Amino acid sequence: MNHAPITANATYSATLCDQLWSDGLRAAFIAPGSRSTPMALALVAHQGIAVQVFHDERSAAFAALGHGLATRCPALVLCSSGTAGAHFYAAVIEADAAAVPLIVITADRPPELWGRGAPQTINQTRLYGTHVRDFVEPGAAADLDPTTWRLVARRLWNAATGPVPGPVHANLSFRDPLTGTPGTLPEPIEPNEPVTNTTATAAAIDDLQERLRPAAGVIIAGRSQTDPEAILKLAEQLGWPVLADHRSGCRSPSSEVVVRCFDSLLRSSAFASSHRPEVVLRIGEIVASKSLSQWLSASAAADTSVFSSRPHGRTIDPESIANILFDEPGVIAELANRLTGPAADPSWLASWSNADLTAAAIIDAAVAAGPQPNEIAIAQACVRSVPTGGALVLSASMPVRDVEWFGPNRNDITVIANRGANGIDGVVATALGVALAGQPTVCLIGDVAFLHDSSTLIALQRRTADLTIVVTNNDGGGIFSFLPQHQLLDTASYEELFGTPHGTDLAALVRSHGLIVEDFTDPIPAPSGIRVVLASTDRQSNLTLHDQVQHAVAEALVAALP
Repeated sequence: MNHAPITANATYSATLCDQLWSDGLRAAFIAPGSRSTPMALALVAHQGIAVQVFHDERSAAFAALGHGLATRCPALVLCSSGTAGAHFYAAVIEADAAAVPLIVITADRPPELWGRGAPQTINQTRLYGTHVRDFVEPGAAADLDPTTWRLVARRLWNAATGPVPGPVHANLSFRDPLTGTPGTLPEPIEPNEPVTNTTATAAAIDDLQERLRPAAGVIIAGRSQTDPEAILKLAEQLGWPVLADHRSGCRSPSSEVVVRCFDSLLRSSAFASSHRPEVVLRIGEIVASKSLSQWLSASAAADTSVFSSRPHGRTIDPESIANILFDEPGVIAELANRLTGPAADPSWLASWSNADLTAAAIIDAAVAAGPQPNEIAIAQACVRSVPTGGALVLSASMPVRDVEWFGPNRNDITVIANRGANGIDGVVATALGVALAGQPTVCLIGDVAFLHDSSTLIALQRRTADLTIVVTNNDGGGIFSFLPQHQLLDTASYEELFGTPHGTDLAALVRSHGLIVEDFTDPIPAPSGIRVVLASTDRQSNLTLHDQVQHAVAEALVAALP
């Protein structure tokens, strides 16, 4: 390589990498291929960019997504030409829906070979459609003015990290020869201007303050831009309960306003109908609980006012019930500083807190008495097992629900789930991307999602990260047991279409990749190195336990209500 000639491809690629690093790029995920050689060599050669190589493009893209979720800074993901870029698509969609910064680079053959039957050549122009914040296709390096090279990188970085973060796509054409040595790089360009987020106007804050002050209300908090401490402070000032998922960072075990078991409470028609708020303040993305969404819609129909934030300027209002939409940054903290003294009668918050204590005691007793291990207990153990400052990555099916509905309150860890598009794609890879960013990580995933992402197991034992993957193995799709299909279809039809038993020996699969596999125990050891923990459960028993828990809570609430 030391004797390779200086080429435009090599100099161009080195310039792009240098500029992206200057703007903040620190990690790249590469799926190997020939046409992407100039960029791959440049990334590896750059001492400031950590590179991970993945055999599978989808795994590479979701690992880059995980890095973005953990750091809020874009990673770069690179692939060759042809169908390779199509395997990035699911991660691009998730990054778009969840506002996760991501720089996607697909290599391509030069334009003179397009549409001529050249091998490994497809139409890659605007491959990801409207799911990217920006698309650039500058052409082959030799055809470009070198003074524009750094501007291409700056454009990508700014679009990925703008007011609405998300994925960007560069389709880069490379002519032969693909190997070479960089020459002198073009001069650096001016430092990037910091991005400022849009904030609500003073008049909008004044309006919200007036509407919140005299009311008995509820705060619903999901993943957002707002400081969790500001949300809890506002709730304490108002005397309102907080119904939050763990991704919000609001599940403080020491806060008197946080309602841990809100899903179970709102499944009780007696409790839900007797606890209609005057105002609901929804902050951030939606939580997983369907019972909360149904209660919210019913409350809005009964004249509850709903005020929803717009994280990164995006509307989060799937029920179409918001009376007011407002941009997030600074608004909640300003309201918390302005308001003093409770807005609601103290008995309002007390009624939620007392019911929550009742539900928690019933849930914990039922789970302890249920079959062991059971999926609720496994979810609870995973929350407890993450060390302070670590991360918990949840599959967007039953794991995210079991943690939200039954998990102990913790706000000293990062909780991540791909809830933008709610797919089960790339969960292991996402968790690996988080762990590679430096956080000890526990991943809770079902068997189907685990198998769906089994390509991430390739060469996993060679990576340096602290990642424990906990797999609930019930031989199929457990979440469908909770849907009407389970009751309406005969057993054979249900199992074929929804239960989908796989019959895979997961332990043998894991060991075939040279990985450590262990049986589930509670407590789960803190993440150290990479290992897989298997927990065998039964789908029908899991459904029965969930039903028993919710029925017991509902009965207790009816008895306790005046």
